[in-house]
Amino acid sequence: MARVAVVGAGPAGCVFAARMAQLGHDVRLIEQANFPRNRLGESLTPGVAPLLKSAKLEAALDANCLRVRGVRVDWADGPRWREDPHEQGRIVDRGAFDFALVERVRAFGVEVRQPAKVVDRRRDGRRWRLTIEANGGAETLEADFLAEASGRGGASADRKRTGAPTLAVFAYWRAANLPEAPRIEAAEEAWFWGVPLPNALYNTLAFVDPKAFRSTPGALVKRFRAALAGSSLLDDCLEPELVSDIRAVDATPYLAADSVAADAIRLGDAALAIDPISSSGVQKAIQSALSGAIVANTLLRKPEATDIAMRFYRGHLSDASERHRLWAAGHYGAVAARFGGLFWSERSKDGEPPPQMRPAGPADARAMAAMPVEMSQEASLVETPCLGEEFVTVADALSHPGLAGPVAYLGGFALAPLLRSLQPGRTPLEIARSWQVPLESGLAIAGWLVSHGILVNAADRNAGPMAQSVEAP
Repeated sequence: MARVAVVGAGPAGCVFAARMAQLGHDVRLIEQANFPRNRLGESLTPGVAPLLKSAKLEAALDANCLRVRGVRVDWADGPRWREDPHEQGRIVDRGAFDFALVERVRAFGVEVRQPAKVVDRRRDGRRWRLTIEANGGAETLEADFLAEASGRGGASADRKRTGAPTLAVFAYWRAANLPEAPRIEAAEEAWFWGVPLPNALYNTLAFVDPKAFRSTPGALVKRFRAALAGSSLLDDCLEPELVSDIRAVDATPYLAADSVAADAIRLGDAALAIDPISSSGVQKAIQSALSGAIVANTLLRKPEATDIAMRFYRGHLSDASERHRLWAAGHYGAVAARFGGLFWSERSKDGEPPPQMRPAGPADARAMAAMPVEMSQEASLVETPCLGEEFVTVADALSHPGLAGPVAYLGGFALAPLLRSLQPGRTPLEIARSWQVPLESGLAIAGWLVSHGILVNAADRNAGPMAQSVEAP
């Protein structure tokens, strides 16, 4: 059993601590702030709930949570209402949500130090030695492994900016008739996000260029109110009352270069900060914690796989960073066509996907039953690090120019054995029936392979000579 120290008890730190405890490690979670406290990241994307469930922390979503039925959007195409009848998105009071996460983590045997501040950390031989200030005194904690999950403050200077410099300026309001749904709006030199919270408060955020905002004359409150005047976030509120200080925090996306070592890992914003336009920062932080726990468990229990585990984690973060960068740039580019101006053009740079990222088309149901197919010559199997249940392993993965990266599993099934058993000249339906998987899953996999250009029409002479099977290099 290894002792693991986790610094930061936000979603990334709590999920990582819970998973490491479930994997049998002695975990200490250290958090500087008292909970509850306000924190950005109040809008949760639909993917958060299943991720929390995988860590057995889904009960935390019951704490002061609102389901989102729709969002009022004023973006590239003007004002519209974007509805989600299934109410998959959620808005949480981050104070209550984070507090609930910590309480759930305690139930897994994690020892929580809060409030406690790490004032010094250093390697002492093969272990970490942390000096912690708590309860008016100092104490020492030794650990075999250190996880940094204290947000942007935990990111090292060795990081690469992946988007335009951005400042988030925000404050909380109370009014008799607060908006019932979130709002997102674009303006000429900023964009805005309004979030009605479960605790009857309303968070208004302005995302601005740091240099332009700071060079504007006047006190912070004056500049903030002037910025909000360019939006409709408060238009429906009667006598809105400002009930918090106005804060300005860095919201620039970046990727840390030193995300993992043999005895340490960075999680969440300490490793990767994505552009706030996606509203999926919490989801990405939890994903990094879940994969980071498998990486850390591998580093601790299978040191012979250190290189593979570290390579996986760095690649995982780098791929996520690039996907979000391209998506955000494209999203901003749509507004650049509407407003023009430096603010939008800077954020939409290099927004087009690279040429090899060919969009997938839908698989035709009739072709699935009638068209003989075989493997594209552009497809191959490559060895790639993959996440297992407890460890990072090496598996054969499908590589193809139409894919964002190698794919080892689809629908919970390993692709390599399915592809190796494929006989050219059969229809996708026949192929699905030949695989030792449920027919519904086989059809879904075969359809995905067709739509992504992996399986091609065997009668198409333009495809060139067809491979008989996929061979690992």
